[in-house]
Amino acid sequence: MANNYYDATGVLVLDRVTPVIKALFGAFMLDEAYPGKGQAYIARISETNNPQWRDVLDSLEELAEQLAIPMPVDEGLSIPTLLDMLAAHFGADQDEELENLIEQHSFEDIADLDALFLIATCFDDGHHLTAIQFEGCWHCSKPRLFEFGGDSCFLSKEIRLVGSSSQAIQLGDQLRKAVVAYDVEEASALIALEAANLLTGINDEHFRLNVRHRVAERLAQTPTIGAA
Repeated sequence: MANNYYDATGVLVLDRVTPVIKALFGAFMLDEAYPGKGQAYIARISETNNPQWRDVLDSLEELAEQLAIPMPVDEGLSIPTLLDMLAAHFGADQDEELENLIEQHSFEDIADLDALFLIATCFDDGHHLTAIQFEGCWHCSKPRLFEFGGDSCFLSKEIRLVGSSSQAIQLGDQLRKAVVAYDVEEASALIALEAANLLTGINDEHFRLNVRHRVAERLAQTPTIGAA
């Protein structure tokens, strides 16, 4: 029998670690002293920690108590309820993205960095979190095919990029088939899709469109490899 593992480390890019940051990322082995210089260490290590939304729930409840936010005593608190109360405290109760998150997210199982980043930026108690950089790998106790790989993400208000090593394998296979078949349409469609996915990571729509137009111009201006 083989065991599978996933380990990941990364940093929060911010001014300082505050109670909000501790509440949201404490389960990620948060270390505010390392590596320093505006970055704080976070991690998911197999058989050591596996941050769950229930961990965040407990931490948010403690945070609300620290902030002296009145809480109902006749019902069990849920993450949406706590987020609503904290949003009012931090003046973020009119934020549409946060409102959509509270209404649509299940807040079950593993705590996802996308959601935590949004919550943190809405509840800014002086941390000024600007980005999350996170890189991980999955591995197996036996050398089985395709049980080893890596992934990474860069999250900020301006940019969201997520990638994995398996994407290169899949794209390479598809692109090779298109080249062997001399299928220019398929090859160009695959490359265009990759570029479109990269552009989608830019959150500012107007800026994204300008970049898209400029990329098209640059590709048109790029000389053919090997040309004189």
